[in-house]
Amino acid sequence: MVVGCKIENQEMGFQASERLYLGMDFGTSGARYALIDKQGTIHAEGKREYPNYMKEDSLDWALSWKTTLFSLLEDVPVHLRPLVASISLDGTSATTLIIDSKTGEPLARPYLYNESCPDALPLVKSIAPINHTVCSGSSTLCKLVSWWNNDDSDKKSTMLLHQADWLLWLLHGQLGVSDYNNALKVGYDPEADSYPDWLLSQPYAQLLPMVKAPGTSIGHLKGDIRTQFAGFSEDCIVCTGTTDSIAAFLAARATKPGKAVCIFFSDLHFSLCFIRKWEASLFVVVILIFIRLCHMGFIIAKVTIDKHLSAIILFVKL
Repeated sequence: MVVGCKIENQEMGFQASERLYLGMDFGTSGARYALIDKQGTIHAEGKREYPNYMKEDSLDWALSWKTTLFSLLEDVPVHLRPLVASISLDGTSATTLIIDSKTGEPLARPYLYNESCPDALPLVKSIAPINHTVCSGSSTLCKLVSWWNNDDSDKKSTMLLHQADWLLWLLHGQLGVSDYNNALKVGYDPEADSYPDWLLSQPYAQLLPMVKAPGTSIGHLKGDIRTQFAGFSEDCIVCTGTTDSIAAFLAARATKPGKAVCIFFSDLHFSLCFIRKWEASLFVVVILIFIRLCHMGFIIAKVTIDKHLSAIILFVKL
C-alpha cells in the first residue's frame, strides 16, 4: 500500500548533473525512502506499508520486505533515477534470517527484532563474557543458537544474514556481507574489528557473514534490477547498511561526544555519543548496546525504556 510520496520542486537550485543518494528505512510496520544530495536536501521521499502475505499460518515477512523494497524503487521518480550514485538501507536490529548460502532464499521464517529465544540463552551465557551484548534472549546470537539446536536440516549450505543484509543482497547480488552495527548482537567485536575467538570456536560460526563498516561499497546495482526499474545508471553503487536506531542517530547529525538523540519507534530509544567503551547486557529495564562509529568513538546505541515506566534519563559526564 502506498502511504505517501513527495517530490521537491526541481527549480530550487538543483543541477541536473548533481548526484543523488538513495536511503531506505525498514521499520516495524513499513518502510520509507529519501533521495538526497550531498548537502542533505531531500529531492524525493515516500513510504509504504508492508503487505500482509501469509505462508501457512504466519506472515511471510521476507516476501513482504522484498515486495516493499521493490515498491520503493518503483516510487523513485524516473527522471531522478539516473542521478542516483549509491543506495543503502537500514533494518530493525537483531531481525535475523537463516538463508541458503547458494540461492539466498530463506530456509526458515525470519526471527523478528523483538522475538526472544530463552531456550538458547543459557548456552550463550556459558560461552560469552559476563554482561556481553549477546546475553539477552532477543540477541541475534540467541536466535542463531536456537535455530541451530532445533532445526534438523543440512546446515552445510546455510548462512545468517540480518534484515538489512538480505535486502541489500537483493540489490547487489553478493551473499554474505553485513556491517558492524548489525553484527554487534551476534557477537562481533567492533573494537577489535573481528569476531571473538569464543564465537569463532563454535560449530555455527560457519554461518556468520563477512563484516564491513556501514556505508562500504559492496558492488554495482544488479543488471536485472536496473532493467526492472529503468533509469538507474550502471555505475550506481550499493553500500552496506546499518540498524534503524543508528540510522536515526546519524540522521540527527549528533556527531560530537555528549550529544544525545531520543528516538520513538515501537519503544523509546535514547542514543548518546560516548568516547569510551562501556558494555552491559540486560539490566531488567534498560538495555545498553555500544557500537563503534568511525571517528566518533563509541555511542550508547540503544536504551530501551520499559513501557511501565514514565522515563529513565541517563547522564554521562565526558
